[in-house]
Amino acid sequence: MGIMDKVTALLPARGGRRERPSAAFDALALRDDLDRWVQRFFEEPGAFGITEFPGAQVPESRETDDEVVIKVEVPGLDREDLDLTITGAGLTISGERREEKRDKRQGAAVTETRYGRFVHTVPLPPDLDLDRAQARVNRGVLTVTFPKTEARPAVRRVPVSV
Repeated sequence: MGIMDKVTALLPARGGRRERPSAAFDALALRDDLDRWVQRFFEEPGAFGITEFPGAQVPESRETDDEVVIKVEVPGLDREDLDLTITGAGLTISGERREEKRDKRQGAAVTETRYGRFVHTVPLPPDLDLDRAQARVNRGVLTVTFPKTEARPAVRRVPVSV
């Protein structure tokens, strides 16, 4: 029995005869149910077993004459939990943690799985030596260091050959 059948069963019959709602009414009711579900999904992600990564902060970037240093707090993550990728958009830092808790309640084993994930992309300036980048995690802080390349003249002439 669908939700519409349950609702219409509760309504008083008109004229001694119950009529089935139209297909358009069913479609609108389904759309309302879906809208409420999606709204709840984004307002209460924990109700669906999805959580934001606890403690992950927005990366901060610092530039000196010799290097660019990017730091982000990643509490509870090890290097195996992190993925660093350099793309055209910059440095993409992602991390995830899966945590399982086993609990014995009234003789039955209960398993609770919690999952957290984050992704941040940090734009990078063009004058970095991407091949010599270094990353390390120490006490919950990820530090990525990019040395700068040798300064190149801003304007160069290109010889034209015959």
